[in-house]
Amino acid sequence: MRRVFYIAVFLLAACGGGGGSGGTGGSGMDPRLGRLDVYESQRMRVLGDPDAGATGMAPTPDAAMPDVGSATFDGFVIMQVEPTGSILGLVGDATVTVGFGAAAISGRMDNFFGRETGGDIANYSGTISIDGGTIGVAQANAVTLDYGGVLSGPGDTLVVGGTMDGAFLGNPIGALSAVDPEVGATRNGAPTDGTLVLIGETPGVVPP
Repeated sequence: MRRVFYIAVFLLAACGGGGGSGGTGGSGMDPRLGRLDVYESQRMRVLGDPDAGATGMAPTPDAAMPDVGSATFDGFVIMQVEPTGSILGLVGDATVTVGFGAAAISGRMDNFFGRETGGDIANYSGTISIDGGTIGVAQANAVTLDYGGVLSGPGDTLVVGGTMDGAFLGNPIGALSAVDPEVGATRNGAPTDGTLVLIGETPGVVPP
């Protein structure tokens, strides 16, 4: 999960330079810096950071796992793909809705931006859909998220798919985090390795 922080720093270096698509031209500051600040604050609340003295949320106890109702988790996603000789780091918004009684899971990841090693920051259009998953298979608070979709940037097409493994956090449930360390991805038709991390928070479980 520390990868979340390092990719954010990787992108921050580009945002501060003001070049690339979606920047502010002569102002020297990219407005997407504000999104990175929000993502980093959320990461600290949910996962914590021992170096900063932040504890983060503990896994949800078995007794606190609901068997009815639903919750929507809003947050962000960090994705890294590693074509030969470079790294493409992307961040985007994420929403996951979980129905606990029927183990129904859906959601989306979109509004991406990022950059490749040595390149300018750019926006990526498209949506990665979350179209299924499981709850409580490995342990009571465990969750999996099935996902797939296509993202497009300047001269760049990225097709991704796979399953994230994660857990519900907090007592009562306040967040979820999930990761896929082996994203199934192709970039411009060529297979590439990848990693994906998702973090989301919820105001609470809504009764049925």
